[in-house]
Amino acid sequence: MPLAETRQRLCGSCLIGVLLWCIFVSAAPAASPGVTFQSETYRNVPFTVAWIELESASLELFWKDSDGKPFQNFARLEEWLGSQGKTLVVATNSGIYAEDRTPLGLHVANGKELRSLNPHTGGKGNFALKPNGVFYIDESGAHIRTTEAYAAAAPTPELAVQSGPLLVIDDALHPKFNEDSTSIHFRNGIGVASTKRVAIVISDLPVNLHTFASYFREKLGCPNALYLDGSLSGLYAPERERTPIGLEYVGILAVTAPVTDDKTTVGEAP
Repeated sequence: MPLAETRQRLCGSCLIGVLLWCIFVSAAPAASPGVTFQSETYRNVPFTVAWIELESASLELFWKDSDGKPFQNFARLEEWLGSQGKTLVVATNSGIYAEDRTPLGLHVANGKELRSLNPHTGGKGNFALKPNGVFYIDESGAHIRTTEAYAAAAPTPELAVQSGPLLVIDDALHPKFNEDSTSIHFRNGIGVASTKRVAIVISDLPVNLHTFASYFREKLGCPNALYLDGSLSGLYAPERERTPIGLEYVGILAVTAPVTDDKTTVGEAP
């Protein structure tokens, strides 16, 4: 839940003002190198964006812990990371999954393929709205390709998530999106602005796929973007006072950081 803002009051003592300000700063979440946030409204829909600079932050994919137990939500992942001496900086659910609670398509974590590429061409639902595709990170950086292009290239990624539909493909919107569509949901997705810079985006109100995709292309400058999920979409971001427990997810994309012992921040009063 959002924290109440700390407000300084004029009380005739500069020392008290300084102490109040220090309390506020020490309570605020520390910024993490390589992760920045922005919030803005586009076509009357508010969005929150987590920019990840891959040269200074590592994006990881989580599904199960070392004992094979699924994490399922942000709170459980956060707890487990704490036992590993790490903290959760930002996280989102990574994509569409099957009825048996397993990834519906390709799932590669720490260089290990846990689910193979799914060439699925029929059926209903967002995953089947071709073209779908793969977000992946290999030694050259971040990429998004159609499922067919990924299969042809046969890369060896450190991380990979298959989902669908593709939102933006080589700077063009998915051809089946309708600007006037009334199918609106909360949505999350990931876009690649460059091989070293990616954007995790969540809509803070329901939105159709055309507007969601347009936001990636027109406002974020992402020539390629991939839809991750709909109504279940979540974003964990303590820096933005967003710390939901999370719904029942399968894969979780996350940036982590080592836990530090320094919990006090001291600075000059503004």
